[in-house]
Amino acid sequence: MKIVGYSDRLSALPGSELSFMISCAEPRFSARLVRLRHGDTNPAGPGLKVLPVPSDVDGDYDGAAQEIRTGSYVRVPGVEALRPRQGFSVQMWIWPTLPDRGVQTLISRRTPQGEGFALRLQGGLLTLQVGDSTFSLSNPVRPRIWYFVAATYDGSSGVRLVLRPSSGVTIGLADEARGAIAPAPAPVEVDVIIGAETVGSDDGAVIAHGYNGKIDAPTLFTRSLDDDELARLEDGERAQLVSDAAGAWDFSQGIDTWLAHDISPAKNNGTVENQPMRGATGHNWTSRHQGWPYAPEEYGAIHFHEDDLGDAGWEPTITWTVPQDLRSGAYALHIITDGAEDYLPFIVLPPAGRPGARIALVMPTFSYLAYANERLAAPGGMFAGAIKNYPHQEQDEYMIETGMRSLYDTHVDGSGVCYASWRRPLVSVRPTYRYPYMNNGEGGPAGLAADLRIVDWLDEHGYEYDMLTDIELNGEGVERIAPYSVVLTGQHPEYVSGKMIDALQAYLDDGGRLMYLGGNGMYWVTELDEASGASVEIRRSGPADRTWDPEPGEAYLSSTGELGGLWRYRGRSPQSWLGVGYYGGGGAPGRPYERQPGSRDPRVSFVFDGVGDDEVIGDFDSLTNVWGAAGHETDATDPKLGTPEHTIVLATASGFDPTHWDVVYEERINAVDPNVKHPRGDMTMLEYPNDGAVFSVSSTIWVSCLSYKGYDNNVSRITRNVLDRFLSGGLLAPEA
Repeated sequence: MKIVGYSDRLSALPGSELSFMISCAEPRFSARLVRLRHGDTNPAGPGLKVLPVPSDVDGDYDGAAQEIRTGSYVRVPGVEALRPRQGFSVQMWIWPTLPDRGVQTLISRRTPQGEGFALRLQGGLLTLQVGDSTFSLSNPVRPRIWYFVAATYDGSSGVRLVLRPSSGVTIGLADEARGAIAPAPAPVEVDVIIGAETVGSDDGAVIAHGYNGKIDAPTLFTRSLDDDELARLEDGERAQLVSDAAGAWDFSQGIDTWLAHDISPAKNNGTVENQPMRGATGHNWTSRHQGWPYAPEEYGAIHFHEDDLGDAGWEPTITWTVPQDLRSGAYALHIITDGAEDYLPFIVLPPAGRPGARIALVMPTFSYLAYANERLAAPGGMFAGAIKNYPHQEQDEYMIETGMRSLYDTHVDGSGVCYASWRRPLVSVRPTYRYPYMNNGEGGPAGLAADLRIVDWLDEHGYEYDMLTDIELNGEGVERIAPYSVVLTGQHPEYVSGKMIDALQAYLDDGGRLMYLGGNGMYWVTELDEASGASVEIRRSGPADRTWDPEPGEAYLSSTGELGGLWRYRGRSPQSWLGVGYYGGGGAPGRPYERQPGSRDPRVSFVFDGVGDDEVIGDFDSLTNVWGAAGHETDATDPKLGTPEHTIVLATASGFDPTHWDVVYEERINAVDPNVKHPRGDMTMLEYPNDGAVFSVSSTIWVSCLSYKGYDNNVSRITRNVLDRFLSGGLLAPEA
């Protein structure tokens, strides 16, 4: 992309500062503040509605290119204590995943000019480089096997490399050799890098040669160890030897942080950069415990990847203070250069405790992050070749070019991506981006672009509303939404934290009214990584519709120590408190809803004011999935998963083509549920105490029908009926 960027936050209060990191291939670009109302450019709908908002950020700026550099590592600041005197030794345990993938550095203390040392996998061989000289073993390293690795060096006796598999079928895999190597002076105060090394480039010193795999218990000595000392390290006596080490890093400590703790007396602690996977099983994992909180000493590994990216690290291009009088809503910095543009979206919040309206629309930013930069259709991806002419958007080309990934993708070594940060360009979180899989591969809005349809509908009907995000709901709890009469969700709030569920349930219990305007919501366990303050984490585990599985023993989140997977397996199914939960999904076209007997209940008759008794709902063109108000992903009731018995089913969408519909439902041998053959979506109303209620549309494409026929249709009418009633009160009192 000729111009692209990101903001340092996804939401901001009036009076706070926002920084925008921008890369521009041209010498100049212009920027302007815009309010986002509708992003879908489909000519069948309202079209693009991006409204200029005069601001002091508007103007022309100098452009400069900034690069995406992926790869995770540990950096230990260079200090005199780490400088070798007569020699050095390094030892660690490694579990490589792509050992023959070019040059991969395990540990280094090396300048960009080549002074110092680096222990690497080079063409699959364990290799030590000291200065300009290298020494390698001849036996190649095999993938996914734990090895004891050691290298010793001094100027007189030369070098020794040791490679020994730890257990299992290991015949012929060990290797060891000694040799002479030219002496080289050690540089002063150069950082120790674990999992990569510093090299020179046209841009100066950069981190490169990233490693793919796990590293456990790396230790550095500023002298050459003898045979007995190496044997003691291999036998697990590291604790007795670290008193003489310059650094002995224990990754089992601080798993929920991005710090690398040095347990040697030197206390040369490091920082973990670009979010490699923590909470990984180590070389001593016994399999008796399936999560790091129960046996942290068995989780002393970090899984590094050459394509990890926790922070692009770009320099701020524009810093701007949000005006005190800017209304709450969805905005973007629209940046434009010669023949190119980008939108950097953010949400302006209402001041805490001072709502500007009675309606709160909570934008599902955790879900935006989960899908951001998804590239499953790219070469090597799960759906490679499935999308005709992919990539046909510059954003998709940029994802592939830079190696950025989403929580749906896997790393180059096949392991799942479990962290998603907003400190990088989120090029698919754009008002005009078209998700490639919608509309049978023709593409269509999802995420932010789809949620702007709700914004457009609210504006069209003159509703006043405030806008919040998952970040505030997670951090501030029910207090942030308590002042509002009605809370609206986005069209796909799939990824949520326990704190968010707590807040919404407390809001409902206290008489709040929730309009769940989507499908496949409240599904995956997702937690904010407090240590970084700018990312979320998941672990895909258990029976679920998923694109990857964690390694055995690695289903617990490093950030919180909680079990990942679906909320239903944590006893918090969406059916138990929304009345509905994810049932399945598929391709176009969608289906309409037909009214059910529950729609005649006098407590909920207001939902269908102005709708005929036999009128089919959403039986018309849709801006997503071609046709119908139910589709893409739908929810349904299920008493077995906790749907309360007083949940009222108002309408049901059925008749989906089973050949294009994947029903995500429990199937057990000799106990296949007959509903598996009958996919559906249920529109429901669930009453709560104190006049609270949940209205659920149970479809991710319901909102794509709101604007049909100039907003004059039964999908729009039902949505307005419920919102108006929820603003004035909850359900009608039951008949005596």
